[in-house]
Amino acid sequence: MPYRIAGIDVHKKKLAVVVADVEVEDEYQFERRWYGSNPEQLQLLAEWLYPAAGGGSGNGIHRAILETGLGSARAVLEAKL
Repeated sequence: MPYRIAGIDVHKKKLAVVVADVEVEDEYQFERRWYGSNPEQLQLLAEWLYPAAGGGSGNGIHRAILETGLGSARAVLEAKL
């Protein structure tokens, strides 16, 4: 069963997101995406990471790590990601 983690680097106007399956025998496979910081883009990010957020297939993320400054974190947390 895959165990997926996400790393999210939050900037003022965009989020850099990397997802990796860390339960593989070979090299890790990474998927990278950029999202805007507006509510619509944050919803798309949530739907991509967590299938239950939008009813899509999603990535079934088990853990997410957020790296940000305090100002940017407030916007992301208010979006309830």
